[in-house]
Parts: sequence; structure tokens; C-alpha cells
Amino acid sequence: MQRKGKKMASSLSRRFFLLLTSGSTLAARAAGMLRPASAGVRGPTREPSGDCANLFPGLPASQEGLASGTGGQQAVSPGRSGAAAATRWQRSADRKREMTRDVVWTSHEPLYFLRRRGGDQFDDEAEIYERMYDPENLKRMAAAGVRCGLLHFYKGFGLEYERSQIERTRRAADLMHQLGMKVSLYIAGTMFIETLYREVPGAEHWEQRDQDNHWVSYGMQTYRRYACPNEPAYREYLKLILRMGVEELHADEIAFDNLMLQPEPKSCRCPRCIQAFREFLQRRYPTQEAVARRFGLPDVESIQVNEWDPSQAPPSGVTVLNDPVLQEWVRFRCESLASHANVLSVYVKSLNPDVSVHMNIKGLYSFNRYWTNAVYHPLFASHVDVISFDTGGYEARLDPVTGALVSQIRSYKVARLLPSSCAESLEDELRTATHMAFNYPVPVPGYAGAPYYHGANHVFTPLLEFFREYNDRYYTSTESVADVAMLLNWPSMAYSINATWVPTTLMEQVLIQYKIPFDILFDEQLDRLGQYAAVILADQECVSRAQANALLKYVQDGGTLLLTSNTAEYNEWRQKRHSNPLLPARREGKGRIMYIPHIVPAMRRTPNPPGDELNPEPGATLVRGHAMRPSEWVLPQNHREIYQAVVEGLPEGPSVTTEAPLTTVMELVNRPKTRETIVHFINFDQNSLPPFRAGVRKQFPGPIKSVMCFSPDVDDPVGVKSQESGGQVSFVVPSTRLYSMLVIAHE
Repeated sequence: MQRKGKKMASSLSRRFFLLLTSGSTLAARAAGMLRPASAGVRGPTREPSGDCANLFPGLPASQEGLASGTGGQQAVSPGRSGAAAATRWQRSADRKREMTRDVVWTSHEPLYFLRRRGGDQFDDEAEIYERMYDPENLKRMAAAGVRCGLLHFYKGFGLEYERSQIERTRRAADLMHQLGMKVSLYIAGTMFIETLYREVPGAEHWEQRDQDNHWVSYGMQTYRRYACPNEPAYREYLKLILRMGVEELHADEIAFDNLMLQPEPKSCRCPRCIQAFREFLQRRYPTQEAVARRFGLPDVESIQVNEWDPSQAPPSGVTVLNDPVLQEWVRFRCESLASHANVLSVYVKSLNPDVSVHMNIKGLYSFNRYWTNAVYHPLFASHVDVISFDTGGYEARLDPVTGALVSQIRSYKVARLLPSSCAESLEDELRTATHMAFNYPVPVPGYAGAPYYHGANHVFTPLLEFFREYNDRYYTSTESVADVAMLLNWPSMAYSINATWVPTTLMEQVLIQYKIPFDILFDEQLDRLGQYAAVILADQECVSRAQANALLKYVQDGGTLLLTSNTAEYNEWRQKRHSNPLLPARREGKGRIMYIPHIVPAMRRTPNPPGDELNPEPGATLVRGHAMRPSEWVLPQNHREIYQAVVEGLPEGPSVTTEAPLTTVMELVNRPKTRETIVHFINFDQNSLPPFRAGVRKQFPGPIKSVMCFSPDVDDPVGVKSQESGGQVSFVVPSTRLYSMLVIAHE
């Protein structure tokens, strides 16, 4: 074991497929490089030739842990040493780590892929794979309470080429089901040309083709190519595979990888896409007058999509999209990708509606992924049960240089909107606590549950044992409580390559750190405006007349509309207005419109250096242009003014008030079935918080029965004295090292 331990420690310096692999030795080797992240927490780094490093979150913190089961012990930042005496959570974690010592965790990657890719592997990979599929290995996982595993199913080499491995996966899946475990089957989204093209005549015609009629590859792995999202034959081929997975292997979940398109100039311009684009335009502009009004042309048949000249007009030089054809092209690409994915999701559900559908579409970040990767989350609504986080640099932390509070909170809020759960690495405490507070547990039978999912199934820490104990009771059947909605409308966010994303991100950061309960809405949710006391448009420069009317109606009915800077100065086609329909600030009807002239960044932004934090996916073309980095998520200079304006715009005040510092975050949810309001507090600072006062507006009628504080640092919840007055319940939150959950029960 000593020899293998050295090999594993060496290999762990490589980054692996965090979300799909669930921490297997094989998975770890399959994905690339790891580096120490801020505050002593390990996090992923970018490797252009790697494979989707976060579809399976949660690789262990050491290579030894990958094979031995000790990898669940996260690196704990200084100052987070926990209680002096071992809690029952610590004892449970220790016991499970011992039970899974030498276990080889399941992997999404087949051995032949590792060999074809080369690089980070050893000469005994085949032996380790044998151990992974050994029934005794799987039984030991189940005995330790592991409830799910991610298995390789289809990588893209061709069904016949992969059939023998699929049969091995089937046998493993049968045993896992017998042991009470759920099975997630991985399906990649690229084509391996050396085998698939020989096996399936004509498959080469499924390829994406760029403006130069050149194939589009998965980064430097040129033997892997992307299929066109508008190619029906490719989808029909995938349906054959999906039917096998659902009906023969009895998958509890199908995990789709590589769901993204490449940035310009690598967008697909094949004849299928050009024809589909013209049909798309014809549906949107069905008359000659409509075409002329939008494009100044007689018909859509004459329209040409912009071509890029790397020397004279590279896409990296684009800052805004004024060209109406490019504006429509961005929307077309987003709809093409979502339609492709949604057709497959519908097919899976038609075979078995209980199967969970997992898509690697990632979350919401501070750069324009509509333009870059054709991912617009609302288009996936009701078709995805779990989304993966798969972008480097967004690990939960206080940035050690800038002090920025970095988290995936935005992504969790967008996922709840869909509604969808999130797959995230739960290797370290802050990630786990954030997941506990903000994740939405989708009620689909095939979903294993957050503390047992890919990013957590091999992780045994006190915090996760706490989570597992209380998951069913307090973390399910919840509904978010939000005073405020951030409206991110399509044209403002899509047609600004980066500029609009900066003030929007900073406004969200104010809400996060000042602990104002909020949701994120898109154009598709305008009918929900009336649920919120205030709606914020942060530099949403492009607002249609119809949307402006809906917002004014919301104000007249009693809502507060908070605008910043250039909001509504353009219409939905980014044409300049002579007068702004939403300004000046004023009382109107029962509500009011408020205005903040500027959101002032606290730090000067600099060009992104090579090898910086942002990467849409390992193996994908890197982000183009100047994108806002997570280390720049520093509260704006006028954050207090912004906070005061938001509070002033809430007629009844915020639902939560607290003296907790700006290095903490909060999430507020209701659990109607038990008449409970639950408040989650997370401390991002390395130092424990002293007790602090908090007040919560009552969410249910009747008197308060109890307020209980749950903490992973003590064995049992403790009662908290509370005072009820004027529809508010006030109490003091006990000292918090990392995470506290306050449960307010009503009679």
C-alpha cells in the first residue's frame, strides 16, 4: 500500500472530473490539475485539455483518499478547528472513513478513454478498475451508507465499441440496486472520430462546422468533435443509447455532459444551422414588414451571419452587439442547444418519469455565457433536475487578496427557479455549508439527495454527517422567501458582452452580503413580479415597451422599482430612446420608482492575465474578451447607499434583520408542511462569530412555539430564547464557527 500511496499522492496533483467522477481514483486521474485554493481549501484549476472537471463534484483532498476512502476529509482552513471534544458527527465520519478504507470509488470514465488521452495514469489502471467493479468493493460502499454512484455508460466511442464496458456497468448497476444504491449513468456529448465514424457510416456528417467549414473539437483533443445541435440523426442515435440505459440498466439518473457550444469564431455554421436560423427568423418575423423593420432587408433568405476576420475584426474585440443579425444569432444558438438537450430529457422521461436528468450546463457567473457558450438557463426550465457547476475560480471563499466574498449563490438561486438541484463538490466546509443553505432538493425519485450525491457520496466529514442526519427533516420541502427580485432581462444581458454584467453582479453582491432575501428572475418570469416588495433592474439598458408597461403596472399596484444608471435607455433591439419610460423617479399609483445613478466599483479592473480564474469548461475554448473575475466581486464603493435604498423601498422592511457582519451570508426558507421558518447563516471568515442578534418577520399565523439552533459543532440542537413583537420574532444567534441553522416553529 505504501507504493500505491505514493503514486496516488503524485497523481492527485492532477485535476479531475469533479462532478461526474465522484472521487474515484480513475476519475481523479481523468481530469487534470488541482492547486491549492484560497484560505487553504483545495479547488480546481483550468486545464484546456482536461475533461469536464466538475460534472461530478467532490474529488477528495488527496489521491490516497480517492482509493482509500479517506478523501472525504476536507482541508479545513486555519481557525476552523472545531470543538475540542469529538462530536457524534466527528465519530460517525471517522467510522465511515475507516469502513471505506481502500475502497475504489466509481467513475464515469472508461479505461479506454484514459489510455487514448494519455498522460496522468499508471501502469496498473486496469487493476484499479477491476477493484472498482469488484462486488466486495461495492458492498463496502453500501455498508458505509453510500446511496448512489456514478458509472460510465457512453463516452462517444460508439455503442458497439463500448458494449463490453456497458455490460460491465450493467452488472455493477444490478448489484448496486440490490444493495439499495441509486445508479447515475454518464453520457458524454462529443464524438470520438477514430471509432464512431468507422462504426456508424455517415456520422462524420453530424459534426459542427465553423465559418471555414472546419470541424469543432473538444479543445486540444482533436479526435473528439462536437455534433451539431440541429442534427436529428445524432439525437436519434443517442435515443438508442438512452433507451438501453433506462430500460436495460434501469438507471435512476442520466447525466449529460458537454452541453455547451463554443464561442465565436467556432460557432456552427453548417448548412443545417444556417437553414434552421432562417426558419427561426421566419417564425419571429413572419411578414415582409417585420423583416424590413428589424433588418432593413426584404426577406430572411438574404440574411448572412457575421463572419470573423481574426486580424481585422476578431470576436474578442466585440463589446456590444448592435448588429441585429448577431443579436438574433445569439438567441438562436441558445435555443438550439436547449432544444437539443430538452428533446433528450423529454425522451428519458417518456421511458421512465422517475429518472432524474442531470445536465452539465453550469451556473450563473459574471460573464456572458449566452454569447460565449449559448447557455440561457430559463430555456431548460422543467427539463433538468440537476445542474452541474463546472467553472474554475468560483470556489467559496473570501479572496485573500481583494477580500471579495466568492460563492455559487447566484447559481443556486437560478437553479431553484428552474426548478433544479445543483451538483457541487462538497469536499470543503464552505462549499458544503453553502450547498446546505441554498440548494433546492428536487423531488424526483431518481435523485439520491444532496448529502448522498456525486459530490458527497465518498466524503465523510462532521459537517456532512450533520447534513445527512437532518436532510430529510429540514432541508426538503422548503420554499424560498424573498423580498426582492433581481430582473436580468434578455437583451440587456445578451447584447452586452461584459459591461452590464459588472453592475448586475455588484448589485447581487450587495444583496448577498447584506443578507437581503432575494430571487433572480428573467423575462420568462415577469408574471411573478407581484410576489416581491421590490424589483431591481441594475443597468438593464434594453427594456421593451411591453416589459416597461408590465413594470409600471407592478409599481401602480404597490411595488417598488429600483433602477440604476442607464436602465431602459434602449429598447429591446438596443435602439436608443428619446425618453426613458421608467424615469424619472416618482410615486406612481400605490408604489414608487427609485433611482441610483451609479453602482461604483470598489476596485479598478485590469485585463485578464493568461491562465486566470475563468474557464467555461476544461477543454473548451477560453473566455474571450474582458470578463469580470470572481476576485473582483468586491462590494461597490456605495454599497451602504445601495443597501439603504433597497431597505427604503421595502414598505414593511426586510424579512430578516441581523447584526452579523458582511462576511456572512444568509438564506431564508419556509417549510409549510411543518409550519417552520428556517434561517441559515454561513460565516465565510476564518474566525468564529460571537453571538449576534437577528430578527425575522413571522411567516405563519399563530404564536411561536420554539426557536432551535442546529450546529455541526455540537451534538444536539439548543433552544434559543425569543421575543415576539409586531409580527417579528427576535433572538440571539449563538456563537457560529461556520454554520448555524435556526428553526422557528409555529403553533
